[in-house]
Order: sequence, then structure tokens, then C-alpha cells
Amino acid sequence: MAVLREWVFGTQRVSLEDSDILWIKVRGAFSETDVRELVDLFHELEAGPDKPLYLVADLSTSEGLSVAPRKYLAKHLSPTWFRAVCFFGAKRTHREVLRALVAVVNFTSGTRVEAEFVDSEARARAWLESHRRRQQAAPR
Repeated sequence: MAVLREWVFGTQRVSLEDSDILWIKVRGAFSETDVRELVDLFHELEAGPDKPLYLVADLSTSEGLSVAPRKYLAKHLSPTWFRAVCFFGAKRTHREVLRALVAVVNFTSGTRVEAEFVDSEARARAWLESHRRRQQAAPR
């Protein structure tokens, strides 16, 4: 898919594909500054219940999230910003941290975001297409 827009902050690269698919390539540590810029980006894109995004994160070279960025995300992310989230390339410990973060966000917000973990970009793209088809077929 073609990239419509791209942002870089620190070593992180974020790309908007389609009008509703945001790809994040996490390289190294995701700092609190990076996390704040990412949250600002969601606001810039006007993510919300009327314009939810798919978020796909490539964590194959990620060093994970330290405590401060995790706390910031838990406090400032809204599940209403997302149709679903898909992570790939995550180490087992990163998957566990992210599952916990998703659970906290879901619990504290009263809204549920679906999160999936796959092992490659190709599987992430296949999962996105499958999820989109399921959403389109679901009764409204």
C-alpha cells in the first residue's frame, strides 16, 4: 500500500497508509518524548469514535517501553481511537507488557480495543484485511 504521510520522531517512523491504517516502526527504545509525540499525532489525525484507526506496530527491533512511557500511554490513550491494534515481531516479554497495557486501557476506559499479535508484516497485513472484512460484514 502507498504511504499517504510519514512522521519521524527520534528513531521511530510512523506512516499513514490508506486513510485509516497507521504503521509504527519502533527502533530501539520508545522514549516518553516519542510516546507524547505519538499521542499528539493521534490528536492531529483526529482519531476517535467517528474516525478510528488501525494501528500496526513493527516491534522487531524494539527495546520495549520503560515505566514512564507505559504510564503515559495508559493514561492518555483512548481505545475509541482504534478499530484494532496489531503487533508483529514482538519478543515474548514485550507481548506480555503490551497485553497488560491493552488490558489496563480497556478496563479503565470502559471501551474495548481488539489487539492481535502476529509474527510478520505479511501476517499483519493479512490479519488487517481479514479484520476489515469481518467489520464490514458485521451487522450495524
